[in-house]
Amino acid sequence: MPAGSLTRRERHFVAIGSAIAVFALVFRFAFVPFAGRWSARESMIASTAETLARMRSLVGEEATLRATLVSREATDGTRRLVSGRTVALAGSALQSALQTYADRSNVTINRLDLAGSADSASGSGLPDIPVEVSAVGDVYGLSQFLSLLQYGTPVIQVKQLTVVSNSALRGGLLQMSFQLSAPAVIQ
Repeated sequence: MPAGSLTRRERHFVAIGSAIAVFALVFRFAFVPFAGRWSARESMIASTAETLARMRSLVGEEATLRATLVSREATDGTRRLVSGRTVALAGSALQSALQTYADRSNVTINRLDLAGSADSASGSGLPDIPVEVSAVGDVYGLSQFLSLLQYGTPVIQVKQLTVVSNSALRGGLLQMSFQLSAPAVIQ
């Protein structure tokens, strides 16, 4: 049917239908994505503002937090970070802690080497002392040793873990190799 033969009522109906279709398309493909991006941006701004406020609060309370840390370490007797007057002394304290963990978990350390010099590129401002450990133990000892590394004092990060079943070892013993690092405070 040619457009000229449409009645006035039919032309209004087609025009209103076309306007509704155009409005629906604009709403779906322009307004909805814009509103989603706007909402995401607003939530990111609110999250960033909240984080900034918490950081400013921590910076303002730095002296109080340091005093609390010092008093807790003095009363508790444990230090969360390895410390020493030199990196070598801090490394020695770390070796002692690792040997204690091994003794408590019935794991035998075959080799414990400080892997080179301390790495200060960790981003925390504290030098990281890298350590390579080779040990032998059963699966329960490995589990206990990893638990002590995770929850013990001082803080030690496991960078790499390799576990190999060694058929030459009797009793289901496993050969373990660890690459560890620990942040150190040089006094």
